[in-house]
Amino acid sequence: MNIIITGGSSGLGKALLEVCAASAEDQVMFTYCRHEDEAQALAGRFANVRAVQVDFSDEASVKSFAEMIAAEPVDVLVNNAYAGSPQGVHFHKTDPDDYAKAFETNVMPVIRITQACVAGMRKRKFGKIINIITSYVMDVPPTGFSVYTATKAYIRQMSKSWSKELGRFNITSNCILPDYMQTSFGQVEDFQLDQMKNAHPLKELLKPEEVAQVAYHLIQSSQQLNGVEIPVNAAQHMF
Repeated sequence: MNIIITGGSSGLGKALLEVCAASAEDQVMFTYCRHEDEAQALAGRFANVRAVQVDFSDEASVKSFAEMIAAEPVDVLVNNAYAGSPQGVHFHKTDPDDYAKAFETNVMPVIRITQACVAGMRKRKFGKIINIITSYVMDVPPTGFSVYTATKAYIRQMSKSWSKELGRFNITSNCILPDYMQTSFGQVEDFQLDQMKNAHPLKELLKPEEVAQVAYHLIQSSQQLNGVEIPVNAAQHMF
């Protein structure tokens, strides 16, 4: 299958890339924003992987990428990228413009890229959309995460519409809701890590590779699996 992973150069995106690239039958494209040398070196490890630079904060860059993939036979789209930091400040201290900026850099790119992929998926009567959300949308999020969770909640709701509207074209749209993972994306202080580990049922934080395996299961699953949300959090948060 032809797979696109946004934000595939580090953290969960890199783990997703490595799982997908392990199958020589799959062709994988991933996006990155910075650190071109590292991204290209990562792509160079696999014969079936290519890296494309896309800046989610640059509308022209996103539009250019959307136009490019509109001509590609995309089977699977994994919406994983997030521009910026997930952790901010208290809601009452957050500049209202920060919400508008987060929408422009983290929701609009997902819309443009997904629409570009869906156009071809509808013609071919096949496609899989996988959206990486967060388990924080299930309960009350930690202090300072209102901007991040708001954008993720928006994509989560769009995914429900996609699964309903596109199902008759044999296109699925599913969400994965992972808990906190120790990556460069969501760094916290050491004492906070210790607190989270001690409070965790398994006494061990979630690893990106574990979430990547769930995503790959969705890639390989039947098209009957549509419109689902899969929490990956050791039952710390439940519907």
